[in-house]
Amino acid sequence: MMDHDSYEEKGDFAVDIDGRRYHIPRHCPHRAGRLDHGYVNEKRKTIACPLHHSLFCLETGAQLAGPACGALTIRIQASADEHGNDIPTADNVVLNDAIAS
Repeated sequence: MMDHDSYEEKGDFAVDIDGRRYHIPRHCPHRAGRLDHGYVNEKRKTIACPLHHSLFCLETGAQLAGPACGALTIRIQASADEHGNDIPTADNVVLNDAIAS
Protein backbone atom coordinates (compact mmCIF):
# COMPACT_ATOMS: atom_id res chain seq x y z
CA MET A 1 0.00 0.00 0.00
CA MET A 2 1.28 3.47 -0.86
CA ASP A 3 1.94 5.96 1.94
CA HIS A 4 -0.18 8.99 0.93
CA ASP A 5 1.79 11.39 3.14
CA SER A 6 5.01 10.77 1.21
CA TYR A 7 3.52 10.74 -2.30
CA GLU A 8 4.83 13.51 -4.50
CA GLU A 9 4.70 14.15 -8.23
CA LYS A 10 7.59 16.12 -9.59
CA GLY A 11 8.27 18.13 -12.66
CA ASP A 12 6.43 20.85 -14.45
CA PHE A 13 3.96 21.40 -17.24
CA ALA A 14 3.90 23.99 -20.01
CA VAL A 15 1.38 26.67 -20.90
CA ASP A 16 1.74 28.68 -24.13
CA ILE A 17 0.50 32.28 -24.07
CA ASP A 18 1.24 34.94 -26.70
CA GLY A 19 4.26 33.15 -28.16
CA ARG A 20 5.85 32.41 -24.79
CA ARG A 21 6.01 29.07 -23.05
CA TYR A 22 5.67 29.05 -19.26
CA HIS A 23 7.01 25.95 -17.47
CA ILE A 24 5.06 25.78 -14.20
CA PRO A 25 5.63 23.39 -11.27
CA ARG A 26 2.95 20.69 -11.04
CA HIS A 27 2.20 21.53 -7.41
CA CYS A 28 1.41 24.62 -5.37
CA PRO A 29 3.93 25.28 -2.58
CA HIS A 30 1.10 25.73 -0.04
CA ARG A 31 -0.46 22.27 0.24
CA ALA A 32 0.68 20.62 -3.00
CA GLY A 33 -2.52 21.44 -4.91
CA ARG A 34 -2.23 20.26 -8.51
CA LEU A 35 -1.52 23.39 -10.51
CA ASP A 36 -1.81 21.37 -13.71
CA HIS A 37 -5.53 21.27 -12.86
CA GLY A 38 -5.64 24.96 -11.96
CA TYR A 39 -7.20 27.85 -13.85
CA VAL A 40 -4.94 29.81 -16.21
CA ASN A 41 -6.04 33.37 -17.01
CA GLU A 42 -4.30 34.08 -20.32
CA LYS A 43 -5.18 37.77 -20.30
CA ARG A 44 -3.74 38.45 -16.82
CA LYS A 45 -1.07 35.73 -17.14
CA THR A 46 -1.92 34.11 -13.83
CA ILE A 47 -2.61 30.62 -12.54
CA ALA A 48 -4.94 29.76 -9.65
CA CYS A 49 -4.46 26.66 -7.53
CA PRO A 50 -7.63 24.53 -7.50
CA LEU A 51 -7.13 23.50 -3.86
CA HIS A 52 -7.09 26.76 -1.86
CA HIS A 53 -7.21 29.30 -4.72
CA SER A 54 -3.70 30.68 -4.32
CA LEU A 55 -3.01 32.94 -7.29
CA PHE A 56 0.40 33.27 -8.97
CA CYS A 57 1.79 35.58 -11.65
CA LEU A 58 3.23 33.63 -14.60
CA GLU A 59 5.59 36.49 -15.50
CA THR A 60 7.30 36.75 -12.08
CA GLY A 61 6.26 33.65 -10.14
CA ALA A 62 5.05 35.92 -7.31
CA GLN A 63 2.10 34.87 -5.19
CA LEU A 64 -0.69 37.41 -5.64
CA ALA A 65 -3.41 35.99 -3.37
CA GLY A 66 -4.29 33.07 -1.13
CA PRO A 67 -2.69 31.41 1.88
CA ALA A 68 0.93 32.53 2.32
CA CYS A 69 3.29 30.08 0.64
CA GLY A 70 5.84 32.04 -1.41
CA ALA A 71 6.67 32.24 -5.07
CA LEU A 72 6.68 29.60 -7.78
CA THR A 73 9.76 28.70 -9.77
CA ILE A 74 8.70 29.37 -13.37
CA ARG A 75 10.88 28.93 -16.45
CA ILE A 76 9.93 31.02 -19.47
CA GLN A 77 10.88 30.18 -23.05
CA ALA A 78 10.59 33.03 -25.51
CA SER A 79 8.86 30.88 -28.10
CA ALA A 80 8.07 27.40 -29.37
CA ASP A 81 8.04 25.90 -32.84
CA GLU A 82 4.98 24.46 -34.58
CA HIS A 83 5.58 21.10 -32.85
CA GLY A 84 5.69 22.65 -29.37
CA ASN A 85 9.46 22.32 -28.95
CA ASP A 86 11.27 25.04 -27.06
CA ILE A 87 13.37 27.38 -29.18
CA PRO A 88 16.31 28.56 -27.09
CA THR A 89 16.84 32.31 -27.23
CA ALA A 90 18.71 34.96 -25.27
CA ASP A 91 15.34 36.00 -23.81
CA ASN A 92 14.90 32.82 -21.76
CA VAL A 93 14.27 33.64 -18.13
CA VAL A 94 14.41 31.41 -15.08
CA LEU A 95 12.60 32.73 -12.03
CA ASN A 96 13.27 31.38 -8.56
CA ASP A 97 11.84 31.39 -5.06
CA ALA A 98 13.93 34.42 -4.05
CA ILE A 99 11.69 36.78 -6.05
CA ALA A 100 8.69 36.98 -3.75
CA SER A 101 8.61 37.29 0.00
